[in-house]
This record gives sequence, structure tokens and C-alpha cells, in this order.
Amino acid sequence: MLRRYSLLSTFFAGMAAVFFSFAASLAQEASPDAGQLLKRVRQGATLQENKDIKGQIRKRSVKIPFSMSLRGNLIAFQYQLNNVWNRFDLKFKDRGQEILSWKDGKAGVLPVAQYAVPIAGTDVTYEDLSMRYLYWPQAKIVRDDAASTVKGRDCWIVQIPNPNSGVGQYAWVRVWIDKENGAMWQVDGIDRRGELAKRFMIDSVMKLKDGSWFFKRMKVEVRDPSNPRRTVSVSYIDMDSPE
Repeated sequence: MLRRYSLLSTFFAGMAAVFFSFAASLAQEASPDAGQLLKRVRQGATLQENKDIKGQIRKRSVKIPFSMSLRGNLIAFQYQLNNVWNRFDLKFKDRGQEILSWKDGKAGVLPVAQYAVPIAGTDVTYEDLSMRYLYWPQAKIVRDDAASTVKGRDCWIVQIPNPNSGVGQYAWVRVWIDKENGAMWQVDGIDRRGELAKRFMIDSVMKLKDGSWFFKRMKVEVRDPSNPRRTVSVSYIDMDSPE
């Protein structure tokens, strides 16, 4: 029986999500299927039905509490702003996904123009927290030996094109997945010019009571559009220790 790890994402799927998760252990493969790697990452989010996972999005002195929970065919996200809880969902459909926003107790489709809107002044957008890109089709493994190691871990680099380049902030993303245990360590969001727009890095992890692992803190870096090597803003996603 494969050993399971959890590292909540979406991130991130959605962030989506992701979630940022330690998936089932992967056997060393010469050329694994990229879609199967992503599927195992998604399956690593072992949320129980209607059980919330809590944390906060932090940027300087701004701290936004949030929670995520699996509810049937969607992942529900809630964040608190000015003592008011706001909700949006990542809903899974037969083909693709959509983001729903809630107002006055009713859900409506979030306009795609708002996917890239930051949440409460942080660097984390609706698209980032949902990590919907983990569900995009046509993923492939790219060879980049010089950049395949993250925090000393040897990783597969999975590249995922946006199936609708006009929707969202990324033309494609790259995901670093641990070759040994299936952990997702890094996500790069690439803009329509082919430049790095945003990078998500796992800073620390925590061990849960069941022996699985969960991310403790994720660093979110926004890059300068005129100089992608330069970070212009930083936020963090911190997860609460489970009770």
C-alpha cells in the first residue's frame, strides 16, 4: 500500500485545491505520465467532507483568516475581511471548472476578469487560492536538470498550458513535484509574454497526528513585469496546526 502524504495547495485546484499536498509515494520512473503526477498531487488533499482547514493570508501587517473545505463537487473557500466572512467556490464540471462567488446567500459565476483580482489587498488572487491550474489538461514533463532541485529535493517539472489563454493571469504554469514522495514544492505562474509573473514556494511543513505531512507556510512572490528576476511584493499563506 502506497504511503500517503498531504501538502495543501490551489496552494495550492485551487491553491485547487489547490491544494498544496503531499501525494502518495511515487516509484522512481524514467518517464512518468505528467497527468498522473498531477492527479496524485490532487488526490493528496485528503480533506474530509465538510471539515474545514484553517489558515491566514499575510502581507506585512495585513492578516486575512481563511478556511477551505471539500463539499461534494466543489471546494469552498472563505476569507474574513472587516469581520465579515466572504465565500467563493471552485466547482468541478464535466469539462473544466468554474469559480463561483457568493452574495446574500446566493452563488453566481465569478466573472473571469476577476480571477486575477487580489484577495483583500494581498498578492493572492482567487485563481491562486483555488489552484485551478492543477486541473488543466495537456500537462507535460519538461527537462531542466539545472533547475529540477528544490530545497535539496529532486523533482519532476510539469508544465501545464492554460486551455483558455484569455482567462486568468497565467498562460501556463510549471509545477515542481518531488520524485520520491510526490510533494509539490514550487509553482511558477508564467504570463502571456512567457515571463515569470509569480512564484509559490513551500517554506515549511508540519507533521500531522496520522503521520502525514502538511504545508505550514507558503511564500508567494510577485515579480517585476519589466525584470522577472526582481521580486516586488511578497505574501505568505500560513496554515494553522490541526487540533
